[in-house]
Amino acid sequence: MCGLCGSVGFGDLSRAEEMAETIAHRGPDDSGALDFPEERVSLGFRRLSIIDLSPAGHQPFSSDDEQLVVMLNGEIYNFSELRNELTRKGRKFRSKTDTEVILRQYEEEGISSVSRLNGMFSIAILDRRRGKLFLVRDRLGIKPLYYFEGGGKFAFASEIKAILASGLPMPDIDLQALSDYFTYLYVPCPATIFEGIRQVPPAHVLELDVANMNTSLWPYWDLADALPPATTPEEEREQLRELLADSVRRQMVSDVPLGIFLSGGIDSSILTGLMAQAGTRPVETFTVVFEGKELEFYDERDNARAVAGRFGAEHHEIPVRIDDPMAMLDLVRFFDQPFGNPTFYLMRLISEATRSEATVALCGAGGDELFAGYPRYRAQMMARRLGWIPTPLMRAVGSALSPLSDGFKTMTLRRARGLLLGWDDDPVRRFVNWTYFLTDPRKRALLSGPRMNGGRAFEPSERVVRDLLGESRLPDPGNRMLEADLRSFLLDNLLEYTDKMSMSVGLEVRVPYLDERVVAHAMRIPFDRKLKGGRTKIVLKEAFGDLLPPGVLAGQKKGFNVPLGLWMKSSLDSYFDRFMSPADVAGQGFFDWEEIQRLRAEHRRGRRDNSYELFSILMFDVWYRRYIQGEEAVAPSELSSL
Repeated sequence: MCGLCGSVGFGDLSRAEEMAETIAHRGPDDSGALDFPEERVSLGFRRLSIIDLSPAGHQPFSSDDEQLVVMLNGEIYNFSELRNELTRKGRKFRSKTDTEVILRQYEEEGISSVSRLNGMFSIAILDRRRGKLFLVRDRLGIKPLYYFEGGGKFAFASEIKAILASGLPMPDIDLQALSDYFTYLYVPCPATIFEGIRQVPPAHVLELDVANMNTSLWPYWDLADALPPATTPEEEREQLRELLADSVRRQMVSDVPLGIFLSGGIDSSILTGLMAQAGTRPVETFTVVFEGKELEFYDERDNARAVAGRFGAEHHEIPVRIDDPMAMLDLVRFFDQPFGNPTFYLMRLISEATRSEATVALCGAGGDELFAGYPRYRAQMMARRLGWIPTPLMRAVGSALSPLSDGFKTMTLRRARGLLLGWDDDPVRRFVNWTYFLTDPRKRALLSGPRMNGGRAFEPSERVVRDLLGESRLPDPGNRMLEADLRSFLLDNLLEYTDKMSMSVGLEVRVPYLDERVVAHAMRIPFDRKLKGGRTKIVLKEAFGDLLPPGVLAGQKKGFNVPLGLWMKSSLDSYFDRFMSPADVAGQGFFDWEEIQRLRAEHRRGRRDNSYELFSILMFDVWYRRYIQGEEAVAPSELSSL
């Protein structure tokens, strides 16, 4: 787990070092840079040492003749098997790293060799003989990889800030990406908030011809092609247990201390049990616990303690209070673009606490998307049965809930209103309404400043999900919905904040559910074996039921959430009065100030939970001031005084 960067045509070795310095938090253990004037290529790297802690693991990693250079951010879990195979073929190694395995595998098979890698990774390969630079991202996009091309120049990095440090003039804001952000709370891949800066999509290779600066992009893996043969329900459960257990064993390989984020839910509890079975030492578990009676709905400490006790884990609890949520705003510097899911704050807190005890942690990300764990999946099944009810009637019932006052201690009323007001005859639009936030009509009211052309009609944000569903070749309609979430909600939301917050403190987080073998097997299992009636994750619970305490199996899903409704009604609301005056908003030119006040008033009165919508506005303002206006908009001292 590290940070990589590089450029073509931008500068020299010193520029590569400057780029790498901006992502020093990703790799506190070592740094390296190489410059190749003939090709006009400069490469930079920051290392977090996990496998082979010796200087032999220094990156960028070059072949003996320096004609081939490799940089790896992430981990290759099957590197030992590949190394043994290459050794039998006569390949020599000078380190014990997975990075060198990538280099030797490329020497043996070329760029097609990346299809044999099992792991989470972003990779840069410079082949000087062929005059090619390859960028490769893992199949699920667990590790980020951004790039810029234009004006005869090219730059890439693990974080956007390193690209901005390449000498590139500050790019304009991509207004379509901005519009999408206010629906999703993130900018959907492959776009970013900056024009000209893109993401390498998951499971893709980007090839740059260094001489003529032409690029090409192609996939090296497709989920539909990876599906195993159909099996019986009994074989499904047995194979699922075997594959996930093997994934956990592989991902426990580390030369540094390792633990797990334990929420008390199904997914992380299963992983804890599998780690206990596979290891020889007690598992180190880390759990966020909420202090204060008003936050008790979000607290899962009892389940987490039960799981930790069952497996003899060394359990650590990280207390979170409502006192100072403003401290989270400064963390925008690690995202480089607006990001509006406040759960990132919990990930930062648990990563900080874990880093004091371990350098690597496993987490349960992906379990909900693979096994239909979210409430919206049940709602979609219900909608198919109730499709005869006219949309205007459902929305009228939703409007009738408006007088009800929301105390924001649970998500119940918000979900009920969202279900009814988001009802739509179009199933894709309905899915987006139920999963995400500002609809296009509501965005037009908000984004009506002069820079937005008075609320011009942007492409509908639902197109992101519609395109993903249309591209899916999975045979099961329910699983196509899950795949769309894998390629958007998981990719740009959960994996985004997991990477950025864990790496902000130099912690490597691994995700066993996203082993491509587990993913392919899960997507072969029929959707109705995952969700039926009110039962969710059916096949997962059947496969691992004997491993878990009864309370975990029967427990209500709470999710990894913060009490944002309460925070936006109290401490966070003061941000708008302090930093977003009518003059401030008019000067930026994006928002209608009156619409912001309307959203605030609705929320304060409990008439509508606008917490996520308001938080997305707030986070955009913090980002804009830091990255576009070049000012420290909200210093830590100011945050704590609000």
